[in-house]
Amino acid sequence: MKRLFSCVCTFVAAFILMSMTGVVTASASTGSIDTSHAKDGFVTVNYTSDSKLKVGIQYGDNKTSYKNCPSGKTAEFSLDQGDGTYTITVCENISGTTYQVVSRETVNAKIKNEYAPYLISTADVQFAAGDAVSQKAAEICKGAATDAEKVTAIYNYIAGHYTYDTKLADEITSGKVSKYIPDTSATLNSSKGICYDLSSLFAAMCRSQSIPCSLTKGYAGRSYHAWNKVNVDGAWYQIDLTYAVTERVLNANSLSDCVSPLHYAQQSDSLAIAA
Repeated sequence: MKRLFSCVCTFVAAFILMSMTGVVTASASTGSIDTSHAKDGFVTVNYTSDSKLKVGIQYGDNKTSYKNCPSGKTAEFSLDQGDGTYTITVCENISGTTYQVVSRETVNAKIKNEYAPYLISTADVQFAAGDAVSQKAAEICKGAATDAEKVTAIYNYIAGHYTYDTKLADEITSGKVSKYIPDTSATLNSSKGICYDLSSLFAAMCRSQSIPCSLTKGYAGRSYHAWNKVNVDGAWYQIDLTYAVTERVLNANSLSDCVSPLHYAQQSDSLAIAA
C-alpha cells in the first residue's frame, strides 16, 4: 500500500493547490463554449491562453466542479448529473492562485441516454474511432464475448504492462509540473503513469468498446486519488488500476477479480470563490 500512497499524495498536493485558488469575474475575450451537444451529455470548449485554464460545471444550485482545460483546441466536458440546468464557465489564471471567469453559458439539458456522458471522448479521456487507443482496445478485447470479459481483458492489459511513474508524481508534487492533463495516446505508448493516467486510459479503452466508464476523483482513505467506475449490465463497479499496478494484482479471471477492495469517497475538484 505504500506505493499506492505515493500516488494519492501527489493528488493531495494538486488538490490543495486547486482548493486555495480564488476566482474573480472579468469580461469574456478569446474563446467559446458550445452547448449544442447537451442532449448528448456534453459541451465543448475552445479557448486559447498562455495561462492555465479551468472549466467549471455547475448543476443547478450545486457546487461548481472544475476541470483542467487544454489551450487552443476543442475539448469536451461531460454533463453527468442527468437532465437539468448546467452553468459552464471558463476560468483563466491571472496571477498566483487567482482566476478570472472569461466566459459563461447556461443550458437546460435533456440528455437522451443516461450513459452518454460516460461513452464520449472528453478533455481527460481522449479517444476516437480508429485511433491507436481504440485499435489497442479492440485488439485486447478480440474474442471477448461479454462486456464483463472486455473489462477484465483491459484491466489485465494495463495491470500487466504499466508501472507507477514516480518521477512525474514528484514533479507534480514539487510544482515543477503545474499544468497536467493525461494524454491517452502518450500513456498507451509509454510503460508507466500516475493514477490520473491509468484511469484515463482505462476509461478511454472501455468507452471505445461502448462500455460506460467514468474517470472518478476523490479520496481513497484520507488521500486524494483518481480511479474508475465501469458499468456492466446496469451495475457500477469500482476499478483502481493504480492499486492493480502498485500492488501487482495481475491476471484477473473475471470482473469480480478486478473490483478494488479499497474504500473511496467521490469528490470533484473545486475552487474557492473569491469575494
